[in-house]
This record gives sequence, structure tokens and C-alpha cells, in this order.
Amino acid sequence: MGIRRRSVPLLLLSPALTPRVAWAARPQVGEVSAVTGEAVARFAGDAPRPLQPDAPLLMDDLVSTGGAARLVGLLQGGIEIRLGERASLRIDALTLQGPRAKVALHVFDGPILCNRPPGSSTAPMTVSFSWARIGVRGTRFWGGPLDGRHAVFVEHGEVEVRVDGARAVLAGGDGVDVPGPDGAPLGPVVRWGEPRIRRAMALVM
Repeated sequence: MGIRRRSVPLLLLSPALTPRVAWAARPQVGEVSAVTGEAVARFAGDAPRPLQPDAPLLMDDLVSTGGAARLVGLLQGGIEIRLGERASLRIDALTLQGPRAKVALHVFDGPILCNRPPGSSTAPMTVSFSWARIGVRGTRFWGGPLDGRHAVFVEHGEVEVRVDGARAVLAGGDGVDVPGPDGAPLGPVVRWGEPRIRRAMALVM
């Protein structure tokens, strides 16, 4: 059933209602499952929305965590995201069906764990960092700063990492170090040992 709308003079809208109107214009694409510490969602000129369990996640939200914080979010299609402290992620696209189906996330800072269960969706998925672009298949992978540089690790499934024209394909158990501004080449794909895996996962758990 369609939604009937009627115009309302802008002068009748109080400042307190303006963010709610902006929220209504953007679809909900997920919700927060768990939060430890401080986490907020931002959009354009809206006031930051403090995030708690069951809080909605909307398209184009910039989700950020504070110091010592952790956030777990569940997006449409069964995609789980986990952010560590001082991380920020924007939900750029989440369309699971149709000719324009795609999922696109943009990570600006901090560590992230992304879990896309096999068979959850066939929509192409990319996760963009400032230092790499990752093509995601049905997989569970980690990306972020570790041991003084950035890295990507795949627990299950497969990802493709692209950095400045270089390309690496990682399967379950593989990791790769990503060059910093010094221009070093994309590191070799190697099997990560249990100690390094534990250090990475501790940043988002």
C-alpha cells in the first residue's frame, strides 16, 4: 500500500524534528547487535546518533567507534560487521536483488571483521579502505592496522585485494601485508600463524 504524503511548510518543522525527517528519507539497511563503549552514526549535518543494541543502521551512515569500543552490526543479507576501537565505516550501497545489486562498504579508519555467510546473497560486494580495495566472495575476513602496517586476513572463503594495480587473491588461512605511503610493494600471500591471528581478532572482539 502506498504512503500518502502531504507537504508541510518548513517553518512548522522544529529543529528537533529535522534529523528524524532526514532519517526517514534513507532506508534502514541493518541494525546494531552489540556495543561496548561509545559508538555513533553520522550523516551530513545531522546530530550524531548514539548507537545501542537494536538501533537502526541507515544507508550512507558513517558508523564510528571511540577508544576501547567495539560494535557488532547485522546488515541485510546476513552480513555481519565488527568494528574495533576508533574505527569508522560508511554504508555506501546495499541492494541484494535486481540488475543493480551490490554491497559497498567504505572503511576510513580502524580494524574491521566482515562475515558474509556463503549463500547469503549473490550481490557483488566490495570493501574499500584508504589503502586497499577488497572484492568479497562468501567469506569471513579481517582488515586493518596490525604490527605497524595494514593487513588483510581471510578466515574462510576468498577475497581479492587490489592496491595500486597490484592484485592478490587470498583463501582461508591466508594473509597479506599492504604497503604504506613508502611505496613498498604488496606483500606476498602467506599463511598466518595462530599468534598473529589472535592479535588481529582481539582488535575487533
